[in-house]
Amino acid sequence: MKHLDRFGDVPVIRLAEMYLTRAECNFRNNTTVGATPLADVNIIRARAGLTPLTAGQLTLAAITRERFLELAFEGHNLPEAKRLQQSVGTFAWNSPKLIMPIPQREMDVNKKLVQNEGY
Repeated sequence: MKHLDRFGDVPVIRLAEMYLTRAECNFRNNTTVGATPLADVNIIRARAGLTPLTAGQLTLAAITRERFLELAFEGHNLPEAKRLQQSVGTFAWNSPKLIMPIPQREMDVNKKLVQNEGY
């Protein structure tokens, strides 16, 4: 049971994230599988008490902005920046500075591992 393991990773998938993922996929593919991208985004906006977007306001940038705002402070910023190939501060999305080092204990156990660039 997840509450008995204080230090274990507990995967959390939010319904809002699924709506936004579907909205982005449908928008990119010009499809309406399940619902229109506009309907999916507006479900999230309505729950937050925001005014709905109109069809003219819905762009890929608007969908990714909604995703950024909805998932703020949940650890999605770096993976999203890499996925969308956007810079992170002054670093390019593929900068080796955005990759964490392999822990030394792992390097000690497996001598075939090569440390990530920059460490």
